[in-house]
Amino acid sequence: MENKPRRANAIAPIVTTTGLLAVLGAALAWIAHSRRNIFHDIPMTAALDGELKSFESAAGTVAYYVAGPSAAGVRATTPMVFMHSINAAPSSAEVRPLFEHYASSRRVYAIDLPGFGFSDRRDIAYSPQLYRDVINQFVAEVVGGPADAVALSLSAEFLAQAATARGDLYRALILLSPTGMSRQSESIQPSEALHRFLRVPIWSRPLFDLLTSRPSSRLFLSLSQRKGFDRDLSDYAYITSHQPGAEHAPFHFLAGKLFTPGIFDVYRALDKPVLMLYGDGPTAQYHRVDELRRRPNWRIQRLKGCGELVQFDNPDTVIDRIDAFLAGLQA
Repeated sequence: MENKPRRANAIAPIVTTTGLLAVLGAALAWIAHSRRNIFHDIPMTAALDGELKSFESAAGTVAYYVAGPSAAGVRATTPMVFMHSINAAPSSAEVRPLFEHYASSRRVYAIDLPGFGFSDRRDIAYSPQLYRDVINQFVAEVVGGPADAVALSLSAEFLAQAATARGDLYRALILLSPTGMSRQSESIQPSEALHRFLRVPIWSRPLFDLLTSRPSSRLFLSLSQRKGFDRDLSDYAYITSHQPGAEHAPFHFLAGKLFTPGIFDVYRALDKPVLMLYGDGPTAQYHRVDELRRRPNWRIQRLKGCGELVQFDNPDTVIDRIDAFLAGLQA
C-alpha cells in the first residue's frame, strides 16, 4: 500500500514532461504549417457592391465604399456612414444588409477602418484616438457631414468619441450591439505584456492563423448569429484575415488596447439623437443600458432571438427601427 503513492509521485513528472513535449511538438508543427502551407496574400475582392475609393490619413491609406444616388441628386438627404466591428477578422461585409438597402435611396458610405479590409495594415500603434480621428476626417473630408452614422460593436465606442469631439459632423448615431455597456467595461485595461507576447516573431503570425482559421471563424460567427449562418461572411472573414499585416490591428484589440475604460461616461454625455439596437451574444453585455433609457435623446431596443449580428439575424426589423428613428428626426 505504501508503494502506490511513491510510484505515483515517480510517474507524475514523466507524465507532465510527456504532456509538455506533446504540446511543444504540436505548436512547432503548427508554426511550420503556417509558414509553409498557409497563404497570407489571398486575392481579395470587394466586400460590398459599391465603388471602392480611398483617402490619406495619419494611419496611411484608408479605403471606403460609396454607393447610392449621386450627391447632386440627394442634396436634401443626409448621407449615411457605416462602420464594421473590431475583432480578429472584421470587414465591411458585416454591414452588407444595411448598405445594400439604403443605397437604393441615399448616398451611403462604408469605411474599412485602419488595419482592416483594403486600408493599410501598418505595424503602428492603433488606439481609440487614432480611430476617432480617422473617422472624423473621413466624415469631414469625404462624406461632407452632417451624417447619420451606424457603428457595430467596438466601433460604437470610436463613433461616440468622434461625435463628442466633432458634433457638427453628425446628425444622429445608430449603435448596433455596442460594447462598453457592462459593469466590467470600466475595469478593462490594456496589457502591454500581452501585446509583446503576441508580437514575438516566431509565433506571431502562426498564432494569428490559428485564431482566424476557418473553424475559428465559423465558431465565432455561429455564436454571434442566432438565425442561420452566413457562409459568405465566414468565407470573407478568412480571406480578409489572410493578408500581409492582418495581425497588427487585431493584436492591439486582443491586448485590450482599443477599449476605453470610461466609455460609458462618453455615451451618457452624448447630446445627439442615438438609436441602440442589440440582441444576445457571447461577448457583449448590457448591465448598464437602463441608465441610458432615461436619457431623452436615446432610443433603445433589445431584439429578442437575435445574436450580436442583429443586421443579419433580423434585417427587416433593424431597418424598420432605423427608418422610424430617422423619420422622427425629420418630423
